[in-house]
Amino acid sequence: MKKHLVLIAVYVSLFLAACQKNLFDQPQQDAPGNVQVNPNHPMKDSLQYIINKYVAAGLPGVQVAVRNNDGFYIASSGYAKLETRTAFKTGTPSWLFSITKVYTAAMVLKMKERGLISLDRKLTDYPVPDIEANISRAGEISIRMLLNHSSGIADLAELPEFMVGQLNDPLHQPSVKKRMEMLKGKPLLFEPGTDFSYSNSNYLVLQLLLEKITGRDYQSLLNTEIITPLGLQHTWYNPSEQQTIQYGFPNYYFDRFANEQLENVSRWNTALANASNGYGGIAADAADVTSFFSALLNGQVVSTASLAEMKTWITGAQSTQPDYGLGLEYSQYLEGSTPQFGHEGDGIGCSTQVFYVPDNNSILYINSNTGRKLFGPYLFKITDMKNELCRYVARWR
Repeated sequence: MKKHLVLIAVYVSLFLAACQKNLFDQPQQDAPGNVQVNPNHPMKDSLQYIINKYVAAGLPGVQVAVRNNDGFYIASSGYAKLETRTAFKTGTPSWLFSITKVYTAAMVLKMKERGLISLDRKLTDYPVPDIEANISRAGEISIRMLLNHSSGIADLAELPEFMVGQLNDPLHQPSVKKRMEMLKGKPLLFEPGTDFSYSNSNYLVLQLLLEKITGRDYQSLLNTEIITPLGLQHTWYNPSEQQTIQYGFPNYYFDRFANEQLENVSRWNTALANASNGYGGIAADAADVTSFFSALLNGQVVSTASLAEMKTWITGAQSTQPDYGLGLEYSQYLEGSTPQFGHEGDGIGCSTQVFYVPDNNSILYINSNTGRKLFGPYLFKITDMKNELCRYVARWR
């Protein structure tokens, strides 16, 4: 899809040769809880067929869920943990990574509805020292430009200093302050508001703004604005490594040399997720993800007017179709259909996606416990699987 993947192949040689494989080993416990599914869901066989095909092609494990007028169904294939051949369970959670941006954008829209923030005001209208000190031309960038990635701010996750740090010391991630300081002196990629370029930096800045405007930290906001009102029992922000074991997260895998030799990078994936904050730090199970998205669509998170604003798409100068709204990615898998939308997420050891088809009222959630950050076999396998699943659901009648 159109969201940038951080291609770090050029930095692989910098990874410490002394780094042992067992650095990233992480035992897992059984996933708690359960969720009622429709065992006769009409999509079940096709979903299972598609994910079985990609597991047979080498993906360690895949879990997909669909929620529509026929109810909720969840299917799994392969293993949550290769080392012990542990299967996925109905309640197996996962890191969401950039799906987090939908939650962050929704909270910004909620603050707009309360009159606490105006989307077209500039960053300097809401003074935050780490923003003013590190973001070039902050007085020309609006809140809306952060939300739809038209700010021109460089993506901190693509900066050489960030990527080298990932490979040299992956279990010790840079703080929010240090990540903001990485942006200091970096020129904008284009004039604010004139183009589109996906940037995690935009949503880190939005987190700082939310915290400044409300006087509450991001986790408190997430709990009081989304998790508690919606009754989400398996959604977490920045759970510790020990908590991921307790909650039954799968293990995560990465093809470091793009030669189809997978390594267990569970601890690295957890450390990276916990340092992704408002742009990637949420984890949940499939039932909670689809419940949140259903609530968003049904006016239980933001107003109908705010949801319409989230679907105000912008198109990059080099794009052939719209790219992004306010926290939502645009898709068009079926010519002549109502556009689909949602968001993808990618960690070092996993890939996720939430996807909505208005024409058949279907929400699809995809979770693979393999990363696709390198150009190579797994980039294509995971991307092809996602596209096939989304295409199937988009064409469902």
